[in-house]
Amino acid sequence: MIRHHAVWVGLAIGLLTGCSEPPYALPDRDAAEVQAEEARLATLLPAELLGGPGTCQVRLLGRDGSSSFAWAHCEAAPGVGEVSGVSVPVRVDGDRVTQPGDGSEYSASVRRMFPERLAEKVLDDDTDVRP
Repeated sequence: MIRHHAVWVGLAIGLLTGCSEPPYALPDRDAAEVQAEEARLATLLPAELLGGPGTCQVRLLGRDGSSSFAWAHCEAAPGVGEVSGVSVPVRVDGDRVTQPGDGSEYSASVRRMFPERLAEKVLDDDTDVRP
């Protein structure tokens, strides 16, 4: 009887282990092509996300064809006592930037913007996705 239960437990564990996917692998930031894309996005994003001059730190999260997925932390150029910025996941298709909606729209829009496994990593608020 104990052997019978052990077989079922072993099968269940094997089935669960076989069904789980490995964690989403982020691009290697030491790779030249990743550094080049992060630099391109850091130049493009201030105008798109801040509506003017500023600086962005970017973490490339992945690519799919001509689409790049990233997390951007941007700060506006210093003004007269004003400090503003944004920290947000983005999808960039060529020069077109898409960012998620606010509040209750955030989760659904992230799921539309990113591949499924990457969307889950972003929504889990994994600190690895931040620049």
